[in-house]
Amino acid sequence: MTGLKDTPPHFRDADKRTLLQTHYLFSKLSPKQIDRLAACIVGKSVLRGTSICAKGDPGSSLFVVCQGSVKISVPSADGHDAVLNLIGKGDVFGEIALLDGRPRTADVVAITDCELCVIERRDFLPLVKEEPEIALKMIEILCAKLRRTTEQAENLMFLPLPSRLARTLLRLSDGDEGSCERKVAVTQKDLGNIIGMSRESTNRQLRIWEEQEWVRLERGGIVILSVTALERIAESDTEGEGRVSKDGSSARTRGHPSRRRAAHGSSG
Repeated sequence: MTGLKDTPPHFRDADKRTLLQTHYLFSKLSPKQIDRLAACIVGKSVLRGTSICAKGDPGSSLFVVCQGSVKISVPSADGHDAVLNLIGKGDVFGEIALLDGRPRTADVVAITDCELCVIERRDFLPLVKEEPEIALKMIEILCAKLRRTTEQAENLMFLPLPSRLARTLLRLSDGDEGSCERKVAVTQKDLGNIIGMSRESTNRQLRIWEEQEWVRLERGGIVILSVTALERIAESDTEGEGRVSKDGSSARTRGHPSRRRAAHGSSG
């Protein structure tokens, strides 16, 4: 792991125990198990742009994001990344290599300054054997990621750009369900890589929505101004839904045919 520095001393044992007691993956552990695992946790400070791990690296640790956001991607031969996910505070990554002991399956880069907790495989696996609840939570995490990957592939195959873009923005947005504005801390290049479109096409669609006052483009991020409008577009499978009137009514006058979904297998 290059570029990772030990977290300053303010990350005390009490902070580690609090993290474990409140995190969904570890909350079922006994006080004795919490203390044992807390003694093994190493805190790391990561600067924005730091490569945390690379595809093919030896996988021997699990990461918990305490602060900040990271990008998980797979590089291609031509230098373009396929962005699989952006994750933030409370999320975990590295669980695949942690469990099977094989090399990392993707690149992970910090897109903001981050605080991470690192748990080594040799310390984690004995707890998994002792506490079945952890194993079940790990299975839930893996299943959720598999479902998201399946959905992402389905969206790329069957949905037009506006629907893919709206769904991704809503999924990545920060904010309360009832809040008027939601922030998405992502570059347009990364956003385009997630939905399988060029930065130019992504920017063109965002500019259309900005004119409608549904989003606001900012440096290093996007602010959703109308969750309702994007939710409507996200549920549509026609191109015209991305260009509805400012009052929120659908613009179906372009006569774009509905897209039929081909029969396909699903890992449900």
